Amino acid sequence: MTDAPQQANATGAVKQAALYRLAVGLAGVGLTTLIGGTGVVAVYYPLRRADYPVQWLLVFGLMAGESMAIHLPSEVILPVGGWLVVRDHHLGVPGVLALSAIAAAGNTLGSGLLYAAGRRGGRPLVRRYGRYLLIDEADIDAAERRMRAHRTLALFVARMLPVVRTYVGFVAGVLRVPPAEFLAVTFAGSFVWCAAFVALGALLGSHWKAIRGPAELAGIIVLALFVVLLVVLTLAQLWRLRSADPR
Repeated sequence: MTDAPQQANATGAVKQAALYRLAVGLAGVGLTTLIGGTGVVAVYYPLRRADYPVQWLLVFGLMAGESMAIHLPSEVILPVGGWLVVRDHHLGVPGVLALSAIAAAGNTLGSGLLYAAGRRGGRPLVRRYGRYLLIDEADIDAAERRMRAHRTLALFVARMLPVVRTYVGFVAGVLRVPPAEFLAVTFAGSFVWCAAFVALGALLGSHWKAIRGPAELAGIIVLALFVVLLVVLTLAQLWRLRSADPR
């Protein structure tokens, strides 16, 4: 007789956790979009008005912040840097490579700090709060086993995906990717991403905004896919609970 109330309570808790996960995910998408929009202003004007040596430092610092989940848009930082640093000073291909390396180093620093946070605090956070998102430590262990075979490729590709690249450092830390491998792959993937946008900025100059539209569209598509996945997972979870309900 006591099993039915206990089962009902457990079902209610799982349902509440699923809806909480959906709400947190949607709020995160909204916050990311809002901060990303204001970040365009925070990035463009400092780079536009800074002296030449300071522009190099700003690219490094802004790209570090971008990988620390501050949501500074690299799709603005890099092409503007390519225009103001490389094109306006006639640095050519060596300039593109040098600025890309500086930007990738900034990315690696910022992502490394998130990696350290994930490695140090990720699992305790999962133990404490994971139930609210329907995640437990066994899920982390399973993800780590699945990722082991293609870890390097997964990290490399993640560094070139809008939105995803911002958070991959924390995830890599939680999954305990070896530090040396993480830093090397992060720099390599970041360099490819940075070189593409710096080169485009160097080619387009003051018309760099032509890049921004497609880049923002790609980011919106990734966010939309995340929302769709989140909704589908939540509905599937609720459907399973409804099907299992004996009433």
